[in-house]
Amino acid sequence: MSITSLQQYQDAGQQLAIDPEIIENATRAIDRIWSVNPELFPLLTLNHMSVATGVEYGYLRNVVARQAGRYRQFRMLKRVPGRRNFRVISIPEKPLMRCQKWIADNILRHVRPHRDSHAYHPKSNPIFAARRHVHAVWLIKVDIQDFFHAITEYPVYRVFRSQGYSPLLSLELARICTMPTLAVPASRSYIIEAYDAGFQSCLPQGAPTSPMISNLVMREIDAQLASLAKSVNMRFTRYADDIVFSCSDKRDRAAVAQAKAKILKILNLAGFRPNRRKTVVRGPGDRKIVLGMLVDGPRVRLPKDFKDSLRLQLHYLSNPDFGPTKHAEAKKRAVSTVYNQVLGLIHWARAVEPTYGATLLDQFNAIDWPPITRKSYFDQTEEA
Repeated sequence: MSITSLQQYQDAGQQLAIDPEIIENATRAIDRIWSVNPELFPLLTLNHMSVATGVEYGYLRNVVARQAGRYRQFRMLKRVPGRRNFRVISIPEKPLMRCQKWIADNILRHVRPHRDSHAYHPKSNPIFAARRHVHAVWLIKVDIQDFFHAITEYPVYRVFRSQGYSPLLSLELARICTMPTLAVPASRSYIIEAYDAGFQSCLPQGAPTSPMISNLVMREIDAQLASLAKSVNMRFTRYADDIVFSCSDKRDRAAVAQAKAKILKILNLAGFRPNRRKTVVRGPGDRKIVLGMLVDGPRVRLPKDFKDSLRLQLHYLSNPDFGPTKHAEAKKRAVSTVYNQVLGLIHWARAVEPTYGATLLDQFNAIDWPPITRKSYFDQTEEA
């Protein structure tokens, strides 16, 4: 049943002749959840989730006990010059995916991240984050290493527990949203013996719940970083694993280095390892880029190398000696793939610099594309 009010729930239970004590306990649990956030689905038990999602209870219980819930994993090459690093993507099997999507839609999307978090929530936008840092004179950029895999089961449990869900259900939700990684000594005991899986768990990169959970796990850390930024008179944003501090005034490099050391200390104490290679400080005269946008002026701008690359692609695509077919062959891609990739870059350019992007779009539309490429994902999105 869909629970719309406590009175409706109590009345329905009475009509079904359910034990009044059971109804009272469930009512208190619903009231506890709604007292935290009235938009949350008042989930009561794992069996309740089975009914709500249509996923078998036995399967869910086995997922929690780490006896089911497989992930299909593949490696995605990172674009790191001079290196061959990979990102491990983990896609849950269909029943688990369905359950995770339900959790994302009915619980996680209703919980607000910290105001300085600019990714993985409705209406988030990297441009909003970059705009916070315009006129930057000093810029500190810190990247968290292996971000999702650094978030373990207990912080995920705390996310659900903080929303009023019972301790047992919070554990079960945390298990459904994480995957086992490393075997650890069985130093903890569980009331439900089957749940003592003996594995450490982490957020899988590829699960629909992981991005929003990572934001909620980071709320306390975001608050600490925001407090630090205020104390040193700097601006702070976080976009997933990218943390940026900036200021518009000229100050001593030693003071900026001190602020950086405090950022790293907060992250280390929280169990996160900063990626030292990607942790940089940019000062006066340096190029300052946040999420692919220049922020050292009065407004965000596209970098010159991005514009040059896009200009070169449009040149080949519009040149009668090359054109879309030959250009796609040279790149060893389908023409439709090139069409959508270039159009995606132009849409990004139009979002950052509207006038410049509109000019590019006119050039793109003037290209003699084969008919099959004329209808793209972006065209369909705009029409919708």
